[in-house]
Amino acid sequence: MNISDLIKNKSVRDQAWLEERRAERGNLSEMRDVALEEITTNPEMYQKYLDLQANNISCSAGNVALTLFQLKGATKIGTISFWHEQGRYVQDEAMKSGAKVFVPSRNGQRRGYLMGDYYDVSQTIGRPIKEPVPLIENTARMETALGALMNYSPVPIVEQGGMPTPARYDETHLCLAIDPSYGELEVFSALATEIGYAQAHDKGRNIDFDRETYRVDAESVSYMLCRRFGVDCKPPQAAELAQLYEGYEPSDRGEALEQLRKTTRNMGDGIDRAIQPRQQERSRRHLGAR
Repeated sequence: MNISDLIKNKSVRDQAWLEERRAERGNLSEMRDVALEEITTNPEMYQKYLDLQANNISCSAGNVALTLFQLKGATKIGTISFWHEQGRYVQDEAMKSGAKVFVPSRNGQRRGYLMGDYYDVSQTIGRPIKEPVPLIENTARMETALGALMNYSPVPIVEQGGMPTPARYDETHLCLAIDPSYGELEVFSALATEIGYAQAHDKGRNIDFDRETYRVDAESVSYMLCRRFGVDCKPPQAAELAQLYEGYEPSDRGEALEQLRKTTRNMGDGIDRAIQPRQQERSRRHLGAR
C-alpha cells in the first residue's frame, strides 16, 4: 500500500467517524424531544422532572430531561469534572452507563455543544455530599431569606391581615399583599408563587394575563425554589398539563422549561448570596455547565 492509499483510507475512516457522530447527535436530539414531550404531557413525569431539576438547578432543562429518561432514580447529577470538584469520582464500572447529554466544549473558542455524559451521585465514590441547610422558622437566616425573596417582586409589597392565604398578588392594584399572621415558611412558599404571577403579569403590560394560565408555571418555580431551601411546598397541580402545552413544538417546550429553571436559579442564587455571601463568592467560580 502506498502513501496515496494511506491518505485515502484515513479520509474514509474520518468521514465514517463524522457520519457516526452526526447520527449519534441526531438520535440524542430525538431522545431529548421525546423526553420533553412526555414531561410536558404526563403530570407524573413532570413531577419527577421538577424534583430532579430542583436538585440540579445549574443543569439545563434539556439535559435534566435526557438524564431522567436514561438514569432511573437519579437525584444528583453532573459530569466527571463536576464530581471531581466535589471530591468524588465516577466508579470504573459506571463509566459506560452514564446519561448521554449535550455539554459545552472545554475549548472556549469553539461554539456549540458536544455530546458528553452525566453520572448520578450513586455512581460515584469519595467525599460525602454536603447537604444544603434548610431554612428554619424564626431565625435571622430565615428573615434574611424572606427579605431577599421579596426583592424579586416586580410590584410593591403591602401588609394585609385576614387573608385566606399567606400571600396574594393583586392584579387590579398591581401590588403583592402578605398576611404576617402566617408563619415565615408558609409566607416564603406562597410569596414565591405569587411573585411568579406578578412577573408574568409584567406590571399589567401582559394584557393576556390570567392566573389559571400561569398557575403551573408559578407553582413550579415556587416548588423548585422551596425544595432548594428545604421548605415544605405542595407540588404543582398539573392535571391540565397536556392542554397547557398543546400545540407546542419540542423546542418550545424545552425553552419554556428552561425559562422556569433560569427564573428559579436566579431567585435561589440571590437568596444564597444574602444568607451566606462569603461561601457564595467562593463557590461561584465552581458553578457553570455540568
